[in-house]
Amino acid sequence: MERGTINGLPVWIRLAELTLMERTVINEAPKIDGAVVEPQGQTPQRYRCEFMLINDGQWIVEDYETATLDLRTMFLFGGPFTVSLPLIGELTGLWMSEPVSMKFFDDQRLTLSEGSVTFVEARPFPILAESPAANIEGAITDLSRAAALDFADRIPAEGPTEGALAVLDAAAQWLSDTQSLISAAFEPVNNFAGAVQDIADRTEQLLAAPQNYASFVISTAAGLLSLVPSLSRQGDPLTGSAAVQDAGNDKPAVVFVEALETGATFDEDVPTPQGEIVDEPSVEDLEEIDESNSARSLTLTAVVCSVCLAVIETDFATVNSILAVAESLEPAFEALFNLDGLDHRVYQEARRLRASTRQFLAQTAAGLPRLRTYTATRDTDLFDVLPELYERLDGEDQVQAAVDSIDALNSIPDPLSIVKGTTLRFLDPLV
Repeated sequence: MERGTINGLPVWIRLAELTLMERTVINEAPKIDGAVVEPQGQTPQRYRCEFMLINDGQWIVEDYETATLDLRTMFLFGGPFTVSLPLIGELTGLWMSEPVSMKFFDDQRLTLSEGSVTFVEARPFPILAESPAANIEGAITDLSRAAALDFADRIPAEGPTEGALAVLDAAAQWLSDTQSLISAAFEPVNNFAGAVQDIADRTEQLLAAPQNYASFVISTAAGLLSLVPSLSRQGDPLTGSAAVQDAGNDKPAVVFVEALETGATFDEDVPTPQGEIVDEPSVEDLEEIDESNSARSLTLTAVVCSVCLAVIETDFATVNSILAVAESLEPAFEALFNLDGLDHRVYQEARRLRASTRQFLAQTAAGLPRLRTYTATRDTDLFDVLPELYERLDGEDQVQAAVDSIDALNSIPDPLSIVKGTTLRFLDPLV
């Protein structure tokens, strides 16, 4: 056996067997020699790996008991797996295709951890419920739980390092900035001022119970963003975001986009940890990096969970808003996925949340109009340009509906006088 890793955990490992084949359909016909082969592509490659923590009396890590428990926990969490194998190199996107077999003890060496597992190359396919919103809610519950447990496991009893505290302070600032963004238009958000202030002022005290602190951060963010859908009812219903929803003037979309953009980079002002600067970081330096990344994982989880939860409560009016929110989701999720040492359960549940939210946004957008623009090329009037905006308007009622819609979206002073160069916004198709 040679040195390798399974999800970053050092092990002695070897590839015992590689299985793959080509799928074919053999078509035979009466009185015709031979056959026609229809290729169907290859079956998934399967890798049967044997691994152990001890090899010829040499332990691959000193703390073999902890490594044994980590190995067991890793398999309990499930895939995807990244395996580093001698000769072949690193394989990603692997899943267990058969039960893993592990042996912990034998009579000669007393303590032993060895086993075998078969991995298969595959892509995860989310099992989605009938309701896209229910998928999101379920994914948020599971992701929040995974992030809270991971944070509690990685924050020591004596408290986090200064680097981790700096990240948590930046998280509190993101919550405060998001509260201010919503407060500008919606007064009840100030009800969360006390909770946000607690996170900002009493971080070290609250960290006496890390899991409770993590849950508090996530629930506060979710409660804060749950107020965003009410923003669409602020102001004049004819000219406010209830009538016009695009990235420029739709209040919910603006809050979602800004919360995601600032959330993805919430700690960009936090100093780089010492361990990432020096060539040979100490054990303490590495611990600080790990704790800081656990704090980042918690905060980014709060960002994506709170926004995705609020999204399913928002009545979007146009495709434009949905596209703006969907585009802004990606950097926040990618920031989470790119964290060093990201817990695999957090990774799995975050992937599930992203897939569910994408499905929800796609299905919602399918029934909505786009907000488009038209620039007048001549001095004209609204009735004259209607045929250029809409190919067919049946009857006076539809013509009047189109005029009312365009007037509401643009606040036209005089529909009978449209000056050359005027840009009009209109819904396509007409609602």
